[in-house]
Amino acid sequence: MMDKIFSDRAKSRLMDYFESKLSSGRMSKLSFKYLIMIPINPNVFLYFYIAELLLWITPFFIFITLSIIARVVYVARKAQISVWQQFFKRKILAGISIVIFILTGILSVIGCETLSIKKELNQLSESYDEKHRNQQMRRNFVLEHDHQYGEFIFPKGTLINRYDPSDNGEETYPLILSGFNQARFAEPVKIAGVMASAIDGSWIELAEDQEIGPIHFYSSKFGEYGGWMVDRTTPTIFCRKGSVVLFEKPLGPSFNVDDEYWWKDKDGVDAHFKPSEWQFRYCDDSHKIEVLPAYGTAEAIALEKVQAEREAEEDRKFQPVVKDGVLMDAEPIEFTISFYLEGLQQYMNANYSEAYQSFLQAEANQEKGADYYLGIMNYHGQGITQNKEAALYWLKQSVEAGNSNAVAKIGQIYFEDDEMKDYDRALAVFNEAAEQGNLIAEFYLGLMYSEGLGVEANYTTALSWFKKASHPMHDAGMTGTHDLSIQSMINIGKIYSEGLLGEKSPKAAEPWLEKACYLGSEEGCQLLHQ
Repeated sequence: MMDKIFSDRAKSRLMDYFESKLSSGRMSKLSFKYLIMIPINPNVFLYFYIAELLLWITPFFIFITLSIIARVVYVARKAQISVWQQFFKRKILAGISIVIFILTGILSVIGCETLSIKKELNQLSESYDEKHRNQQMRRNFVLEHDHQYGEFIFPKGTLINRYDPSDNGEETYPLILSGFNQARFAEPVKIAGVMASAIDGSWIELAEDQEIGPIHFYSSKFGEYGGWMVDRTTPTIFCRKGSVVLFEKPLGPSFNVDDEYWWKDKDGVDAHFKPSEWQFRYCDDSHKIEVLPAYGTAEAIALEKVQAEREAEEDRKFQPVVKDGVLMDAEPIEFTISFYLEGLQQYMNANYSEAYQSFLQAEANQEKGADYYLGIMNYHGQGITQNKEAALYWLKQSVEAGNSNAVAKIGQIYFEDDEMKDYDRALAVFNEAAEQGNLIAEFYLGLMYSEGLGVEANYTTALSWFKKASHPMHDAGMTGTHDLSIQSMINIGKIYSEGLLGEKSPKAAEPWLEKACYLGSEEGCQLLHQ
């Protein structure tokens, strides 16, 4: 609880204080060694506050002491006796006076030490603030001139975000880009083969619409340990302005941990920053790059204010409270249970009865996604007696909520279920889901046109749908390539190799079968090597 009240910044200042004691010889190295091995006890700050309070009452004791001395001297001279005789004339008062003298002495020592510590802490605080400002100025700033970092030259006017652990806040520390994190360019620049407006690690924000390639995909069968391969099926992908593209960075150079500064990032031409070696994976319209404003600007000050208010609110939540006569660290926190997530976990563990009840509760709480799983479980009889009508009811509820997977599932039911088979309805449903880019719908449309199910067979149209289903963007995020996407690649290979569009073209089939093979399809490997 006390750890929440006293900030890490205050603890850091205290460590700085003890370090200064060590450097001045007022603390042994052994003592300091054991000190830094033990976590700082925040009660130390409470002791400082008590000492400062004693400092305020010290003058009162000094006044009493001086008054006693003055009174004894005055009476002794008037009675023409020695000061000691007068002082010990009344033993009880003499004893009380001695106690007061001792307390005054102790308080005076504590007061002097407290003033000394307070002065040093104030100086350390000022020093810390100065170092912090210097660090922040070099952490978030705008480049005043072109700066080379690896093989790339960051142009003047670029807003830089970086973190350099070796920067201790010295005033004369050079302005470098080691520890680079993010950047936003004043004008579009070309980096990694694309026109960019911002960069965050291996993410790049596009400054204009672009066709980007070649595309790379990961295969565990490539090389000895797996690796990234060029996708020969799709030369480029069209990515819109403002979207973010993801690149795969090759492994950096090896380092020797025995070197003194092996952990320190290099700057200038020695920095390992080589965008020309990056491998393009995909573009994403949902991801956004956030670059913090330069330190000291109005935007940065406003952001710091919001952050400070948020931290103050968090600290307030951890203030101790007394409830029913019991001291507690904080008020009890009320948690909102997600029945959907609970049901999903139970479903993945095949606890279907419990999962179904959780999804029902989630639906009652209007949690998104529960209706889809209620439809799936009703259709397959998981956790409840099979009820296909109820399944369609729940899936249609999910469709109304905008779930394209629910649309595709309804289409699958009309396409595959012997009791409910209706190719016309399946075609209409698949077309609706395909408009939303649903992979399952795209695959089944390709299948319907290739086999003439509910429509006149048309291999050109089928090829178009299979290519959409096997598009690299369906693999974005490395969550694994969908089985239907891989099957689409195989179907494309068959259309070309069997000459279903006219003349047989094994050469056109090869990249599709190769990709399916490298993604783990045995059928793709067999067809590739026929």
